[in-house]
Amino acid sequence: MIAAVAPNGRIYVAGQEQAFTGEDIVWFLKKLCGRYRKRDLLVIWDGAAIHRSEPVKQFLRERPGRIHLERLPAYSPELNPVELVWNQLKGSLKNRVFTNLEGLTAAILEQVKHLEEAPALVRAFFNKKEIAFMTD
Repeated sequence: MIAAVAPNGRIYVAGQEQAFTGEDIVWFLKKLCGRYRKRDLLVIWDGAAIHRSEPVKQFLRERPGRIHLERLPAYSPELNPVELVWNQLKGSLKNRVFTNLEGLTAAILEQVKHLEEAPALVRAFFNKKEIAFMTD
């Protein structure tokens, strides 16, 4: 799964059965650009190798100024609001047993829909003291 959250309470999530590739990251960035057509984007993300892949670099070179990237310090999940999304999803699914991928997928999608319908909760992720600097 991949996700992005915005301080206005919007959440964007995508998933697939196989590992994400650089091309998949570019697809996701294009979707974000489509959602924010009239604004340049500030993307704050971790240092995962996939974020530094050649397809991502090429995509960014083709759109100078459209997306500004800031990399979080190494090993700092406490600074990443998307980690709070994952914690929320994991917490809502704990103590449940799934016998197949379809059941797990349905449960995850249900929880993502809940987050999409609760922008105040998503905004609250940015109130965490380690993350609040992003919205100050």
